Order: sequence, then C-alpha cells, then structure tokens
Amino acid sequence: MMKIGVILPSVDVQRTEHLDLRAAARYAEEAGLDSVWMGDHLAIGAATLEATIGLATAAAVTERVAIGASVFVPAIRPLAWAAKQIASLQYVSGERLILGVGSGGGEEQWRAAEVPFAERGRPPRRRTRTALTGQSRRRRQRPTTATSPARDGRAPMMPCSGGTIVV
Repeated sequence: MMKIGVILPSVDVQRTEHLDLRAAARYAEEAGLDSVWMGDHLAIGAATLEATIGLATAAAVTERVAIGASVFVPAIRPLAWAAKQIASLQYVSGERLILGVGSGGGEEQWRAAEVPFAERGRPPRRRTRTALTGQSRRRRQRPTTATSPARDGRAPMMPCSGGTIVV
C-alpha cells in the first residue's frame, strides 16, 4: 500500500505564509496523510529549525502520523548525542519515528559543525560509517538510560544518498 507524507513548512514559509508548525502537523494528520517530515540542516543560509525539535513539536500535537527525518546527518554530531536525540524523539513520539540517514549537505554545514568535509562520505567514509555503525549497534541493544529513554521500540532507519556518495 502506498503511503503519502508531506514535508513540514520551513521557517521562512511559516513566516511569509503565517503558518504554524503545530497547525501544519495537525492539518496533515486531519487530512489523512501518513507522515510529516523535516530535513536536517545546520547552515543553509536561511533560518531552520533543528530537526529533532521540529519533529518533537509535530509529534506532541498529533497522535497517528509517523514523523520522519529526511535526512538526519549523524556524522556532524557527537555520536552519543545523535543517538540520544534519536532515541528521545522515538520515545516522545510514541515510537512513530522514521529515520532517514544520510551523509548530508554542502561544505558550509560541515564547516559550521567544525567537521572536515572530506570525511563526509567518500573513502575512508569515517564519520558517516562510524555514525551508522553506532546507530545500528544501539538499535540492537536493549536501551539504557545513558543513551535512550525508549522502551523496546526502535526507529526504522533508511540510509540515504543525495548523489554518487553511498553511505
């Protein structure tokens, strides 16, 4: 069965169209959509919300729709912090998270995170591979209070690529 979702409006769209993120998420659910999504951007030259905060906001005002990160970039964060963000989001959403994972964005995002762009995804793929391995390992382990308040639920994880780089 086909499922249909929508990307939630950016900060700029919210401002110019007088939209509210909470209202947009509720509207998507009321319209019968299956999911709401946010991108994970650190520095794109426009105002952005931190993806896990925006998705937690959407989760707080909805009950049924899945919430999705399109795509989460764990390699620009300390690994334990990325795992904690995702585990917390999965918990507060009632286990509705769909996690798209990628090597993400242009050089400016990596520079803003003070992470070498060369470690993005091309060989040796250190940061992205380490982040994905760590996320995968944490998904198989029982949750602990150090990294996760979640019960037994794990977010579905989908490695993504925006071009020739394959994670």
